[in-house]
Amino acid sequence: MFALLLALPARAEIADSPKNQVDQADRYKTAKFGKTVEAWASHLNDKDPEARLEAVKLLGESADPQANQYLIEAVDNSDARVAPLAVDYLGRVKAKDAAPVLSERLFLKGTNAVLNQHILVALGRIGDPDASQRILDFVQGETDPSLRGTAIRVLGEIGSQAIGTDLRKLSEHESDSQQRTLMQDAAARIAARATDAAQGSSLPGPHK
Repeated sequence: MFALLLALPARAEIADSPKNQVDQADRYKTAKFGKTVEAWASHLNDKDPEARLEAVKLLGESADPQANQYLIEAVDNSDARVAPLAVDYLGRVKAKDAAPVLSERLFLKGTNAVLNQHILVALGRIGDPDASQRILDFVQGETDPSLRGTAIRVLGEIGSQAIGTDLRKLSEHESDSQQRTLMQDAAARIAARATDAAQGSSLPGPHK
């Protein structure tokens, strides 16, 4: 009997070990949220705000390409925490199919500054040059210097040579010296990237 009593604490420690706690948490998530992207997506409008966030996390960390579509839909979620998180995940996985939606979302009425910042950063990570024209349009119409600055930096990273030319022209009429400098720097980065690409394409190939 004494030996049995001594063994009880050891069993309790095993039951409460970090690994078992993780396993229990995983079983709970599976029971509550399911195992498929469709099941997770069904919780994006859950009454429980924490469940909505968990659904976005599960989708964002999924390797299933279908998850991106649900994340794109979540960008329009009314939850002020869900939409930015969905945008962040789209940027993290460089979801190119999200770029047109995100670039247009910049112009929708009701999109707040916080979400716009997340969108611009995500577009920079996705790196789709086709989104650069809409970002330039955003720069031309936006008055918030922080948002404009982020957008200009993104253009410097992903903009085409034509966008660089437009940026330089825009800088010539910019009254804010800081914004003007940002535009010129971004245009210079675009030009340098185009030069590097041209030089790289002109290099001779390997001898056979």
